[in-house]
Amino acid sequence: MTRIITLVVICAGLVFGGLLIFGSEKQAPELDPANTTSVAPSTESKTLRVGVVSLPPALGNPYRGTGVPTIYTYRAMFEGLTFVTEEGDVEPRLATSWENIDDLTWKFNLRDDVVFHNGVPFTADAVVFAIEYLRSPEARVEPIARDLAAVESAEVIDDHTVLIRTNIPAPLLPALTEALMIVEPGQWQRLGREGFALEPIGTGPFKLVKWEEAKATLEAHREGWRPPKVDALHLFALPDTSSRVQAILSDRIDIGVAMSRDNILSIESVGARGDVGTTISVLGISFILTKTPEDHPIQDKRVRQALNYAVNKDAYIEALFGGLTKAASQPSTQAGFGYNDSIKAYPYDPERARALLAEAGYPDGFPFTAQVTIGGGASLAPAYQQVAADLLEVGVVMTLRTMPVQQLIRGIQEGEWRGEAFGMNYSAERTVDSLRPARLHSCIQRIPWYCNEELTDKVRAAFAIADLDKRRELTEEIMAMYNDDAPAIWMHEVIMFKALGPHVRNFRQDHTVLNYDEIDLVP
Repeated sequence: MTRIITLVVICAGLVFGGLLIFGSEKQAPELDPANTTSVAPSTESKTLRVGVVSLPPALGNPYRGTGVPTIYTYRAMFEGLTFVTEEGDVEPRLATSWENIDDLTWKFNLRDDVVFHNGVPFTADAVVFAIEYLRSPEARVEPIARDLAAVESAEVIDDHTVLIRTNIPAPLLPALTEALMIVEPGQWQRLGREGFALEPIGTGPFKLVKWEEAKATLEAHREGWRPPKVDALHLFALPDTSSRVQAILSDRIDIGVAMSRDNILSIESVGARGDVGTTISVLGISFILTKTPEDHPIQDKRVRQALNYAVNKDAYIEALFGGLTKAASQPSTQAGFGYNDSIKAYPYDPERARALLAEAGYPDGFPFTAQVTIGGGASLAPAYQQVAADLLEVGVVMTLRTMPVQQLIRGIQEGEWRGEAFGMNYSAERTVDSLRPARLHSCIQRIPWYCNEELTDKVRAAFAIADLDKRRELTEEIMAMYNDDAPAIWMHEVIMFKALGPHVRNFRQDHTVLNYDEIDLVP
């Protein structure tokens, strides 16, 4: 590896640099790993202990995000109508089947054997309640409302049949309804949005017992249709990778998420093992083109392309990830609908980078600042540092400054940036639709950081196409435009390493979702 540039630390990054957006409520405090309660597995009572980067800032409001780290908590308590598998297939969950009635109408048939954590039966009324809330003015702050923006209304046909209408053709609606987490309407109405977050009620395999400063205690939902194999689930907020490693080594947790490849090698000495999971996300250093002066070098497409040619992505992928992922070429991975197979990642070509910089008028390079969050992703800090080192070889000085997730959220939601670029995922989680990240990184965003009108018009047009083949074709064209315009330094397709203790059995994940109901523990 080439020289490593020292990371300039402003404040500790708490979560994955490519997080999907989630709420701005108070962040749950960190947990001292030395005080992590040890609960040894036993045949009498099985408690699954999971070390996560953080608990959701919004606690139990499932509409605040679909990505890591919130997903590790929400998917234990809540379920959607469907479920997207590792292969991208859409399977039944709370819905048993669905039918496209016309371009704007879908009929969903629902399970008739589901009860909420408080014993209330799940019916079509709960689906209508969720959709009406997400369509309300109050829900404008909820990221899930934006994911389901195409949904116009819902209508109860009978207790276990619901019609969902959209305002534009939505051929991928079954995949989108995975994000439609169903809450118990009575609990939400009694307590309100904030109160429900403290005492959430869903239909998932676990129900909340208690929130603590950096721990969530849940117990099995034995009356549920998908009861787990263990009796309890404890989620510990361990922000630092080292604290999760130590918790695995000392048998204080059974599963640690957001690990690095080196972490996996170190835990094998105690009988633990690693697991590598794919995502539908691409990590990139996105340029803030709408806030940067018009005469700044990154406003020139040739410069942005040069920065992509300057980075030896294959080298750091081999060194940091053992070659288990690949360089990114567009704002999606191969699992995403509309991914363009014909596009290749920018090759490592520093001579080409220097030539483009000279052509654009910057033969000696230039400086810029990129803000990143580093706490929760596999080897994020060394990956960003290696990008900086490679850029320096062509004369470009990229200063890295870490930021907490709340600052990332302010940038995304309010346009409050401190620099010319930031690290973030282009994520199709969990809709497997490549248009999802395209919409976020476009003029459609409320306060955009990248606004290419021609590209955005194509994104809007693609969202309105009912024919899947035509939609795929236009999405592939959009992916090619993103590659060419280079609104980011495309880095790599994100993978997630997880550490599994020696007692864990039947572990399975579908992209970023842990299948909690299947996991078992043995003595």
